[in-house]
Order: sequence, then structure tokens, then C-alpha cells
Amino acid sequence: MADIATFHKLLQIKETDKNVAHKVYQESVEEFEQVATKMYELLKKKEQAEEYYHHQLQHNTQVTDLHMTFNYIEQLDKQISQMQSSVQKARNQMETKQEELTSAHVEMKKYEKIIDRKEHNLHSLLMENEKKHMDELSMQQFISQGNR
Repeated sequence: MADIATFHKLLQIKETDKNVAHKVYQESVEEFEQVATKMYELLKKKEQAEEYYHHQLQHNTQVTDLHMTFNYIEQLDKQISQMQSSVQKARNQMETKQEELTSAHVEMKKYEKIIDRKEHNLHSLLMENEKKHMDELSMQQFISQGNR
């Protein structure tokens, strides 16, 4: 019985580990979402700037305005390039945390399965002992009735 209690304590530790891994994973998902949102906003700004630039090209616009818009688009391109590495880093971190969460979950399930098997074996052993005890009582009763 103490053996099963030990496994229950180990299961609690593994559940705690899984909960911590889940929390860390959720934080990495939120971080990824924030970085990806910033990337989306930059891409949206670039798209709008390009549309404005093409609009300027079709209409009479001063060269300095075209140059300023073009420089703004180049600046956005640089920011997007930098942001892409941040997005990839956040994605990789999120995937790593997901693997850690999966691993922690598998470990917890292993201990649950061990406990289930041990409890089943203990129950079978108790039932077998009870049957033996009942057989002994029946035999004693039969013998005592035969002696009368």
C-alpha cells in the first residue's frame, strides 16, 4: 500500500511539472502572438505605403515626396527583416515549450498508468485473499458439522 502512495506522490510532482510547463508554454504563445502582431502591423503599414507610393507615381507629385515615401518603405523593409528573425525565434521557443509540455504530459500519464496497474493488482490480490479466507471458513464449518 505504501508503494502506491509513493507513486501518488510522484504523480503529484509530475502533475505540478506539467502545470508549470503548460504555464510556460502559454506565456511563449502569448509572446509569439505579440511579436507576430507587430510583424502584421508592419506589413500592413508597408502595404499602405506602397499603395500611397503608386498613387503618387500616377499623379503629379514632387520628387522629394516620392523620395520620402520610398525611404519610408525601405525603412519598413529593414524593420520587417529584423522582425522576421524575432518572429522565428519566438516560434522556435514556442515549439520547444510545446515539446516540453508534451513530454511532461506523457510522464504524468506513465505514472497514472503505473498507479492504475498497481491498484488493479492490489484489488486482485485482496479478492484472492478474501476467496481463500472464505474457503477456509467453509472448510472449517464443514469439518465442524461433520464432527457432530
